[in-house]
Amino acid sequence: MKQSFFRTFSYLFIRAIKQAIRPLIAILPSFFMPLFFFIVYSYAFTNISNLPGFGGSSYLAFYSPVALLMAVFFTSGDAGFELMLDITSGYFEKLLLAPIPRLAILLPRIVAMGLRALAQSIVMLILLFLFGAPLKGGIVGILLIFGLVIIFGMGWSGIGLTLAALTKNPRVLQTSFIFTFPLTFITTAQLPKELLTGWYKVAVTINPLTYILEGVRGIMTQGVDWHQVAVSYLVAFLILVVTSASSIWAFKRMVR
Repeated sequence: MKQSFFRTFSYLFIRAIKQAIRPLIAILPSFFMPLFFFIVYSYAFTNISNLPGFGGSSYLAFYSPVALLMAVFFTSGDAGFELMLDITSGYFEKLLLAPIPRLAILLPRIVAMGLRALAQSIVMLILLFLFGAPLKGGIVGILLIFGLVIIFGMGWSGIGLTLAALTKNPRVLQTSFIFTFPLTFITTAQLPKELLTGWYKVAVTINPLTYILEGVRGIMTQGVDWHQVAVSYLVAFLILVVTSASSIWAFKRMVR
């Protein structure tokens, strides 16, 4: 008898959560690297905030949202590796032989990445506050950041899941990081858009990560601007739709 979607989803969701947090030491790099960049950049480039057109806030405040999203970026990329582990260990083949809905195998991983991204963003925000990062959006702003982080975390995990399902090759999945990580720098991570010029400003403008970063930055440094929040949520949701669709397509292509 074929198991219900909800029952299968619940079981595999719990398993995906356990995969995402074990071993705990594997989570440390996703905190260390963002904090490293945050400390180095916010103190090494502190005088940049004196440039005309910068906006008045300190560079520490300006860069803190980058550290938060970078932690989510590192976290969500693990979804593909966890699927790859199941493929190489043979567990994935056992799931395919079981009388369970096929989509209930994939979707729990996406949702679990959103929950892990939320948990890491909570810890990361606390750490950033200890270093002096602002949060002018208050409680509402915190909730908006968490919602944005969940959507973005699920959306970004779809890239790794798609590559894992298409290639089934750990080396390809590992090297793909080289191509996705630079996207975090082709944003307003280092400087406001007003101070950028040429092709780089164009690239930053068309990079969807820019609008998510600006949404978080606005909440943290200026307060809740509902128009800016709406734009950032829309972009995050579009990323989720596109990457989820691509991962479902790759998954169906793999199992047929």
